[in-house]
Amino acid sequence: MSDFDEAHRLVSELVQDFRAHEHRYLSPEYQEAEARKDFIDKFWKALGWDVDHNIQKNPYEQEVKVERGQDQAGARKRADYAFSLTPNFRDVRFFVKAKKPSVQLENADDYFQTTRYGWNSQNPLAVLTDFEQFHILDCRYKPSIDTALSRAVPSGKFHYTEYLDAEKFARIYWLFAREAVVAGSIEKFAADMPKPRGRAVQRGLFPGGYQSIDEAFLDELDEIRADLARGFKKTNPDLGGEDLTEIVQRTIDRLVFIRFLEDRLIENQHLVASFGDKGTAWEDFIAASRKLDGVYNGIVFKRHAKLDDRDFAPDDALFSAICEDLSHINSPYDFNAIPIHILGSIYERFLGKVIVATDKRARVEEKPEVRKAGGVYYTPEYIVRYIVENTVGKLIEGKSPAQIVEMKFADIACGSGSFLLGVYDLLIRYHTKFYNDHPGKAKKGEVVERDDGLHLTLQKKREILLNNIFGVDIDMQAVEVAQLSLYLKLLQDETPGSTRAHQLEFHETLLPSLNKNITCGNSLIGTDILDGELFEPVEERNLNPMDFEQRFPEIMKRGGFDAIVGNPPYVRIQTSGERDLKYFSENYEAAVGNFDIYCLFVEQALSKLRPKGRFAYIIPHRFFKTDYGEGLRKLFVERGGLQTIVDFDGFMVFEEASINTAIIVAAAHRRRNFRFVQTQRHDFPAGQIAAKLLGSDFDGTVFRGDSTTDLDQLSSEPWIFLWKGEEKLWQRLSGYKQRLADVTSQIFQGLKTGADPIFIGTVRAQNKQFLSVEFGKSKTSVELEREICDRLSRAGT
Repeated sequence: MSDFDEAHRLVSELVQDFRAHEHRYLSPEYQEAEARKDFIDKFWKALGWDVDHNIQKNPYEQEVKVERGQDQAGARKRADYAFSLTPNFRDVRFFVKAKKPSVQLENADDYFQTTRYGWNSQNPLAVLTDFEQFHILDCRYKPSIDTALSRAVPSGKFHYTEYLDAEKFARIYWLFAREAVVAGSIEKFAADMPKPRGRAVQRGLFPGGYQSIDEAFLDELDEIRADLARGFKKTNPDLGGEDLTEIVQRTIDRLVFIRFLEDRLIENQHLVASFGDKGTAWEDFIAASRKLDGVYNGIVFKRHAKLDDRDFAPDDALFSAICEDLSHINSPYDFNAIPIHILGSIYERFLGKVIVATDKRARVEEKPEVRKAGGVYYTPEYIVRYIVENTVGKLIEGKSPAQIVEMKFADIACGSGSFLLGVYDLLIRYHTKFYNDHPGKAKKGEVVERDDGLHLTLQKKREILLNNIFGVDIDMQAVEVAQLSLYLKLLQDETPGSTRAHQLEFHETLLPSLNKNITCGNSLIGTDILDGELFEPVEERNLNPMDFEQRFPEIMKRGGFDAIVGNPPYVRIQTSGERDLKYFSENYEAAVGNFDIYCLFVEQALSKLRPKGRFAYIIPHRFFKTDYGEGLRKLFVERGGLQTIVDFDGFMVFEEASINTAIIVAAAHRRRNFRFVQTQRHDFPAGQIAAKLLGSDFDGTVFRGDSTTDLDQLSSEPWIFLWKGEEKLWQRLSGYKQRLADVTSQIFQGLKTGADPIFIGTVRAQNKQFLSVEFGKSKTSVELEREICDRLSRAGT
């Protein structure tokens, strides 16, 4: 019997049971919890999912996350089921919201809540079911209570009696059964769904429009920032741009953090919605901040000299309206469902702008360095995961928590903290798996038992964060957001009960200070630049020089960090001042020619590693062959630590930037050879690239990985990587003494029209006076005078 036939048999038995006792199951007394136990759990088990976790015991490695809690008064409930696939347990493939059968399933509120789960997690589909009914909902649109009932997928509603029809049941099975989801059923289904039409819909310019969560929330934050900046400036005219940037950032961070606590049910009260009930909205906000500071601590609620000052006067009507928009029961944003790395990607782009103030006005502008770079490009999560797993993951493999406690991992250009989050998540998952596999090795206070297995206590997660995670960024706002992101991760699985228990046991605030872990400073310029030089205070503050030996004394005494990961800035030296350039040329071997700043970050990272440490960056691959890459090539060859190069060639990892990149994985110690991997084509979907990369599947379909290069074959000269079978040809070519440069130096770019299909055609017929020319894909020929046409020879196919 096939898996489908067995599933259909099991579900048919459930149908017979429901039909036989339908009167009881449709009565109001029959509760949702009973329906889930009797029918809904069994339905999904029939489709091949490990709902009861009979196989997957580790709570961080379970394909089905089940929320057993009931609705709390006035609180939004979490999604009842979240389905993912091994090994990417963080990537929810679809959500299911369960109801009791007596409730009318097709109602705006439940449709709205269900689509919120999917949209906030970037899933195209979600399911709303009470077993009697099964509704498939389209989650691609920004949720709106007004349009919620229009989100049912065409032919996506089923009555339980239709499960008996094998053909109709197959429509559900081959979309949501585990074997179907593994084969990409949801992605294929979504690709065939009708595309939203019209620019207004695509850009989400009206309620319910098609817009991704990151785009929508970034727009929302940008609007809030601009409104707060103008409002704060209007009532506090003495505030300058730097103060406004800092105060507005801190206000937004507090609001986001509070909403996170509310939607995660860590705080039972709807605080943001209540601002204005006792005093003004701003007074209640400040009062709540002071109270929360006593509970949570951390940089977010820490008293700010100007923001928390009694004389600070905001525009309360404006602030009240902002709170209402963020807190409204029908807000599209669900901070329980938004993955923290998505929130980080939103903040990374948000940090690309600052507030500029004049005497009377305030406006938001892109930072000069962002404007020159053409924007802010957040590292995709699959890149972060690959880099972290191939550095930190390899280092901790097979080690016990007692051995890991001394290890130090860093990102020295951390931005909003995407790589730090990746490292922290990996460490939490590794520790949880270790204790579930070896429960007898857990010390008192390290784990707590829940329905789905052993979880790390809040105290243990605090220890991991303080012992293992370190970061540096020159931008204080980025440091604040990186700390905020790590705090959100720390509290991710906590409850009011667990946080209260921690306070009673340890008599301390929930969040540790991260000021010694995530610090603000210039990773490339040390304080020695100040020796014998006079700097204006503002100039020195902007330069922000830093010595690793002073900022991380204990780590540097032990030899440095065990791993450094990241995505450093890509900035050409033309944007640097003369003092900076002089310092770089005197202190960095990689500062050759018109170098890029990322070259210096690579050198600095390698110099701050312990002897057996690991390093991985994603950087432009141009240094393989360019003149300015000579210093970096020499550095890698002389240190000899290359392990893997993953060259994405023409595939654009960063969607909005035409930057050809590669992942460089290296060790601090010398190696004989390394592996070179390269994408086969440029047009693979990002999801396919991600799956192959994370699985290290370099079989030649997406990535080619059969090149193992001897490091002795490389030098500071441009690098050439050979595939198997090409060695003899290369040796033969290398044997020729004469090079192209010996023949001529007069090499120029040829004809470049900028629109080849318009100006370059194929001659189909001709006579002495005219040519009949066919252009592009057109089958129509055009007659042109011979005298205005030139013949063109070009290389390529």
